[in-house]
Order: sequence, then C-alpha cells, then structure tokens
Amino acid sequence: MSLRLANATRSANCNASVGLLDSGTIEVRTGAQPTNVDDADSGTLLGTLAFAATAFGAATNGAATANTITSDTDADASGDAGHVRLKTSAPAIHSDATAGESGDSPDVEFDNKSIVAGGTIAISAMTWTQPV
Repeated sequence: MSLRLANATRSANCNASVGLLDSGTIEVRTGAQPTNVDDADSGTLLGTLAFAATAFGAATNGAATANTITSDTDADASGDAGHVRLKTSAPAIHSDATAGESGDSPDVEFDNKSIVAGGTIAISAMTWTQPV
C-alpha cells in the first residue's frame, strides 16, 4: 500500500504539528541528533531561541513558514550547531532536526554554524513541510 495525502490533508496535518510549537523554543545544540526524538537531550546547549505566540503561518500545500523567531542575544556556550530540538511551551520535546550552514544541507540553516558564547544566534527563516 502506498499511502498518500491530499494537499488539504497535508496542510491540516502541518497546521496541527506547528500549532504545538506556539510560544515554544528552539534549542541549538552541538553534535548529531539523538538516535530517537524521545531520547534525552544530547550535545552542548549553545543557546535557545523563542517561537512567537503563533509560531507559524497557515500551511499551504503542506508547508508553513515560521513567524518571527526571537534570537538568543547571549549564547550559552561556544561550538558548532549540529542539531536543534524544537520544544513546546510546556516544555516537551516536539521534534529535532539537523542544523548547519547552506553547504551542509541542514534542516535548519544558520548564516554561521560556529556559535560564540555571549554572541547572537539567529534564524532568518524556517519552513515546516509535511511529508506526502
């Protein structure tokens, strides 16, 4: 069986997923993602960015773009961003993703993956795409 979703269904699933991130956070961490998303946090916490009260705009064709993400203007530690953990406002683990620079082909792209303690960490744009 090959399960496929109509665009309206993909958009509804996308909206439900990103709605859980309203007022949530993005933790920027060193190293690879944990083996399973429900595993404990791994790597050094470099900094934490905040999603808006409404984290993403409405999905179109299964994709939603994040609203303004508040930068961390005082990074906790120095190191290379390797992955991010997206957390709900609870905070509970929602999902994780690779992090890096454009040449790394990451899920979440930074202008510079090398973070310096006390510096600013910013994400200029982020899109959530619901799989077909």
